[in-house]
Amino acid sequence: MNDKVLVKIKGIQYDLEDNNEGIETMQHGEYKYILGKHVIAYDEIFETEDGAPPATSKNLLKITKDSVSLVKRGVVSSDMFFKERHNHTGIYEFPYGSMHMNLSTTKLTINESEDRIDVNIKYGLDMNYSHVSDCEISICITSV
Repeated sequence: MNDKVLVKIKGIQYDLEDNNEGIETMQHGEYKYILGKHVIAYDEIFETEDGAPPATSKNLLKITKDSVSLVKRGVVSSDMFFKERHNHTGIYEFPYGSMHMNLSTTKLTINESEDRIDVNIKYGLDMNYSHVSDCEISICITSV
Protein backbone atom coordinates (compact mmCIF):
# COMPACT_ATOMS: atom_id res chain seq x y z
CA MET A 1 0.00 0.00 0.00
CA ASN A 2 1.29 3.46 -0.86
CA ASP A 3 1.59 6.17 1.78
CA LYS A 4 -1.10 8.19 -0.08
CA VAL A 5 -4.56 6.60 0.04
CA LEU A 6 -8.17 7.29 -0.76
CA VAL A 7 -10.63 6.57 2.08
CA LYS A 8 -14.23 5.86 1.01
CA ILE A 9 -16.81 5.44 3.74
CA LYS A 10 -20.44 4.43 3.28
CA GLY A 11 -22.69 4.27 6.28
CA ILE A 12 -26.34 3.60 6.90
CA GLN A 13 -28.48 3.78 10.02
CA TYR A 14 -31.52 1.51 10.12
CA ASP A 15 -33.76 3.33 12.56
CA LEU A 16 -36.80 1.93 14.31
CA GLU A 17 -39.26 3.69 12.00
CA ASP A 18 -37.68 2.56 8.69
CA ASN A 19 -36.32 6.06 7.98
CA ASN A 20 -32.95 4.69 6.88
CA GLU A 21 -30.31 7.42 6.62
CA GLY A 22 -27.17 6.94 4.57
CA ILE A 23 -23.93 8.86 4.17
CA GLU A 24 -21.06 8.53 1.76
CA THR A 25 -17.74 10.34 2.05
CA MET A 26 -14.42 10.22 0.26
CA GLN A 27 -11.18 11.73 1.55
CA HIS A 28 -7.48 11.56 0.77
CA GLY A 29 -5.34 10.29 3.62
CA GLU A 30 -1.91 9.17 4.76
CA TYR A 31 -1.18 5.46 5.30
CA LYS A 32 1.40 3.71 7.47
CA TYR A 33 1.82 0.14 8.68
CA ILE A 34 2.98 0.25 12.32
CA LEU A 35 3.41 -2.73 14.67
CA GLY A 36 0.86 -4.92 12.91
CA LYS A 37 -1.69 -2.13 12.41
CA HIS A 38 -2.83 -0.29 9.32
CA VAL A 39 -2.92 3.37 10.39
CA ILE A 40 -4.73 5.91 8.23
CA ALA A 41 -4.92 9.63 9.03
CA TYR A 42 -7.41 11.81 7.17
CA ASP A 43 -9.46 14.96 7.60
CA GLU A 44 -13.25 14.93 7.52
CA ILE A 45 -14.88 18.15 6.28
CA PHE A 46 -18.29 19.29 7.54
CA GLU A 47 -20.21 21.93 5.63
CA THR A 48 -21.74 24.65 7.80
CA GLU A 49 -25.23 26.04 7.39
CA ASP A 50 -24.49 29.67 8.22
CA GLY A 51 -22.07 30.35 5.37
CA ALA A 52 -19.02 30.05 7.63
CA PRO A 53 -15.97 28.14 6.35
CA PRO A 54 -16.32 24.35 6.53
CA ALA A 55 -15.40 22.74 9.85
CA THR A 56 -12.89 19.87 10.13
CA SER A 57 -12.28 16.81 12.27
CA LYS A 58 -8.92 15.04 12.18
CA ASN A 59 -9.45 11.28 12.06
CA LEU A 60 -7.10 8.43 12.88
CA LEU A 61 -8.25 4.99 11.73
CA LYS A 62 -6.43 1.88 13.00
CA ILE A 63 -7.15 -1.56 11.56
CA THR A 64 -5.83 -4.86 12.93
CA LYS A 65 -6.74 -8.39 11.85
CA ASP A 66 -9.82 -8.38 14.12
CA SER A 67 -10.57 -4.80 15.23
CA VAL A 68 -11.06 -1.24 14.02
CA SER A 69 -10.65 1.94 16.02
CA LEU A 70 -11.49 5.46 14.94
CA VAL A 71 -10.42 8.56 16.84
CA LYS A 72 -11.98 11.86 15.78
CA ARG A 73 -10.79 15.25 17.04
CA GLY A 74 -12.19 18.61 15.99
CA VAL A 75 -15.72 19.85 15.36
CA VAL A 76 -16.78 16.25 16.08
CA SER A 77 -14.77 14.33 18.69
CA SER A 78 -15.13 10.70 19.62
CA ASP A 79 -13.26 7.45 20.25
CA MET A 80 -14.90 4.44 18.61
CA PHE A 81 -13.78 0.82 18.83
CA PHE A 82 -15.23 -2.11 16.89
CA LYS A 83 -14.54 -5.78 17.53
CA GLU A 84 -17.01 -8.56 16.88
CA ARG A 85 -19.19 -9.34 19.93
CA HIS A 86 -17.67 -6.38 21.80
CA ASN A 87 -19.36 -3.35 23.40
CA HIS A 88 -17.62 0.00 23.46
CA THR A 89 -18.75 2.94 25.58
CA GLY A 90 -17.65 6.53 25.05
CA ILE A 91 -18.66 10.15 24.57
CA TYR A 92 -19.67 11.66 21.23
CA GLU A 93 -19.01 15.41 21.16
CA PHE A 94 -20.40 17.69 18.48
CA PRO A 95 -21.17 21.42 18.21
CA TYR A 96 -24.52 21.10 20.00
CA GLY A 97 -23.21 19.23 23.05
CA SER A 98 -22.13 15.73 23.98
CA MET A 99 -23.86 12.39 24.35
CA HIS A 100 -23.05 9.08 25.98
CA MET A 101 -22.50 6.49 23.23
CA ASN A 102 -22.48 2.68 23.23
CA LEU A 103 -21.43 0.65 20.18
CA SER A 104 -22.32 -3.05 20.14
CA THR A 105 -20.49 -4.72 17.23
CA THR A 106 -22.32 -7.72 15.79
CA LYS A 107 -20.22 -8.35 12.67
CA LEU A 108 -16.77 -7.24 11.52
CA THR A 109 -15.19 -8.30 8.23
CA ILE A 110 -11.73 -7.15 7.11
CA ASN A 111 -10.27 -8.09 3.71
CA GLU A 112 -6.75 -7.02 2.73
CA SER A 113 -4.88 -7.11 -0.54
CA GLU A 114 -1.70 -5.41 -1.71
CA ASP A 115 -3.30 -2.05 -2.60
CA ARG A 116 -6.70 -2.25 -0.90
CA ILE A 117 -8.35 -2.79 2.48
CA ASP A 118 -12.11 -3.39 2.74
CA VAL A 119 -13.87 -3.23 6.11
CA ASN A 120 -17.52 -3.91 6.85
CA ILE A 121 -18.93 -3.28 10.32
CA LYS A 122 -22.45 -3.97 11.61
CA TYR A 123 -23.29 -2.60 15.03
CA GLY A 124 -26.02 -1.33 17.31
CA LEU A 125 -25.88 2.33 18.37
CA ASP A 126 -27.16 3.60 21.71
CA MET A 127 -27.07 7.31 22.57
CA ASN A 128 -27.75 8.51 26.12
CA TYR A 129 -28.70 4.96 27.14
CA SER A 130 -31.39 4.53 24.46
CA HIS A 131 -31.13 2.38 21.34
CA VAL A 132 -31.05 4.69 18.31
CA SER A 133 -30.46 2.34 15.40
CA ASP A 134 -28.68 -0.61 13.92
CA CYS A 135 -25.89 0.59 11.64
CA GLU A 136 -23.60 -0.63 8.92
CA ILE A 137 -20.35 0.99 7.76
CA SER A 138 -18.29 -0.01 4.74
CA ILE A 139 -14.75 1.41 4.52
CA CYS A 140 -12.59 1.03 1.43
CA ILE A 141 -8.97 2.19 1.51
CA THR A 142 -7.07 2.16 -1.78
CA SER A 143 -3.63 3.33 -2.87
CA VAL A 144 -3.60 6.53 -4.91
